[in-house]
Amino acid sequence: MKKIYLLMVGLLLTGLLQSQTILSEDFSSGTMPPTGWTALPLTSGWYSSESSFAGGSSPECKFEGFTYTGTSRLMSPYTNMSAIDTAILMFKHNYVRAGSGLTIGVAIAQGSTWIPVWEKTPNQNIDPEEVTLILTGDQIASSNFRFCFYLTGNMASVTGWYIDDIIMFTPSDFDCKLANILTPGVISGPVPVMGSVLNLGKTIIEEVNVTWVSYSGIERDSTFSGLNLDLLESADFTFDGMWASPFGQHTLTMWINSVNGSSDLDPSNDTLSKNIEYQSIVLPRKPLYEEFTSSTCAPCASFNSTFVPWCNTHEDEIILIKYQMNWPGAGDPYYTAEGGVRRSYYGVNAVPDLFCNGDNIGASTSAANTALNSALQLTSTLDIASTFTITGTNINITTNILPFASSSPLKVYNIVIEKLTTQNVATNGETEFEHVMMKMMPDANGVSKTFVNGVPTQFSYNYDLSTTNVEEYDDLMIVVIVQDPTSKEVIQSAYGLENQNFSADARLSSITLDGEPLEGFDPDIYEYDVLLPEGTIEEPVVMGTPMNEASIMLTSMAFNIPGTAIIDVYAENRFAHKQYKINYSIDYVGVDKPAQPTISVYPNPAYDKLHINGLENADVTLFSTSGSVVLQKKNFSGNVLDISHLSPGVYVLDIQSGDNQVIRKKISVL
Repeated sequence: MKKIYLLMVGLLLTGLLQSQTILSEDFSSGTMPPTGWTALPLTSGWYSSESSFAGGSSPECKFEGFTYTGTSRLMSPYTNMSAIDTAILMFKHNYVRAGSGLTIGVAIAQGSTWIPVWEKTPNQNIDPEEVTLILTGDQIASSNFRFCFYLTGNMASVTGWYIDDIIMFTPSDFDCKLANILTPGVISGPVPVMGSVLNLGKTIIEEVNVTWVSYSGIERDSTFSGLNLDLLESADFTFDGMWASPFGQHTLTMWINSVNGSSDLDPSNDTLSKNIEYQSIVLPRKPLYEEFTSSTCAPCASFNSTFVPWCNTHEDEIILIKYQMNWPGAGDPYYTAEGGVRRSYYGVNAVPDLFCNGDNIGASTSAANTALNSALQLTSTLDIASTFTITGTNINITTNILPFASSSPLKVYNIVIEKLTTQNVATNGETEFEHVMMKMMPDANGVSKTFVNGVPTQFSYNYDLSTTNVEEYDDLMIVVIVQDPTSKEVIQSAYGLENQNFSADARLSSITLDGEPLEGFDPDIYEYDVLLPEGTIEEPVVMGTPMNEASIMLTSMAFNIPGTAIIDVYAENRFAHKQYKINYSIDYVGVDKPAQPTISVYPNPAYDKLHINGLENADVTLFSTSGSVVLQKKNFSGNVLDISHLSPGVYVLDIQSGDNQVIRKKISVL
């Protein structure tokens, strides 16, 4: 539970070094308005919310929009500020927009008049941010000082305005705040360590010394000079080191050691921690719009008169598919039973109707636009590469889906659409129909698939479209949908284009260690041994450059020495895959080195034979990735294993030799 402080004090500031808190409110009481605060002229709209969207902690203040045009204020308690010449007001907020025509702000009372000191008219959502305002002179010189948060205009234009951690204080003579850790919260590889400082004191800040702690626990500090920060001025900084960690969530901690070569007078705001989630890959999610419509539906024609131009405007941002329905009356002649299955899946009972990413948003262009603004913020861990060819009336589809996280069972649909049809004209006045569904592969129920992180899946279909409503065979596209069958949320969608030539090259053109080229690198050699100097406690930062810029590269550091760093490269077709390994060991100087194995295994990848040199009376076992034994030899002293009977894939080779050497290696079989 958060603590609440409300201090109204008589202040004698002469010679005062420390800052003085005048008012603080974090809404932890759960009551709205909090004690001493007032909501006027409206008492509705302001709530205590069990959320933390503003960037603080739960609970927080929320204004929730409703149908009303006017002004609403949340007003602070009265405070005696007559002896104060400078004050700082800080707060956190987050704004979720529903429409236009609304202004938000902060104002101070001068008699019966409210004077704005901060104001915005949002034309989009405002991500969580902290606002800092400096108040001086006549703005605050009052024995009955008061400020407010206000909204004025159309209250239905806001979904929620979230506010938290309000604090007003006098600046000290000397105070530097660690304002932010700027390293992204979600990463997919090593990233720079960055932060920012804010001067909350009256003394100009020239330099700060800051420390951060790496994943492996090593503290690194740097001094950042030449800042010249006056009161409320800030500066960003970047360390030389990089943040690198295994996949998953970890904590990056950072703190100020000194300011201008001395201790900071207020250490309470000198330390920050931030959760950093290392995801293998984070991808934009393409918004999917599914419209249920009919050429016999007059309201459909009215809706499409604005929706079709909107879709054309946003064609590079969205995926669009339309299902023609069999009502009203005789319905659209391009209705199919598969469209009926999709209608039942969503529970559609009237047309027009519109869905975005599986959510029913209603048939209005404004709803489509609002949904797009939200959908463009979503991410996915699935990447899709789909293409098709047409031979006569036959279509051949190849869709590759590459997951960067494992999943519960999802439904995959490959759907043939025609970009423009004209022969299903009926009674509503429409003469052209865009993105009409023609065939669902393998059928309207799709295919259930459980995806495994890093393992691509290929879907292939061949179908004779002569029995469908296709008008022009050179006017087709594929819509690929991956959807949660329970929640109906669309996890990812994509278009498949005719004769799309995706590259299958998954090689690297270079590898660097701490920015230096890897010695002996060759794009077609996939494993390297690297000696690090004695005393090395942190491995080098590994970076690679794909041969094809459309490839996706995933780097996994070793985090132990000896250890192995791995670079996985997935080709543009999202199916071909290469893996590069860098095996680290320590180059001991002046002492006996640990015994090195005398067994060598090559080539890797292998085709039909695997050569093993140095074996004598060894037990050799080859496992599949699922753990099944696919080959085993006892007391083996040969030098060639016949693997021609194995299916292509990755296997684990386990060797236990007669002289107690133990080797375990991943082997790729082509």
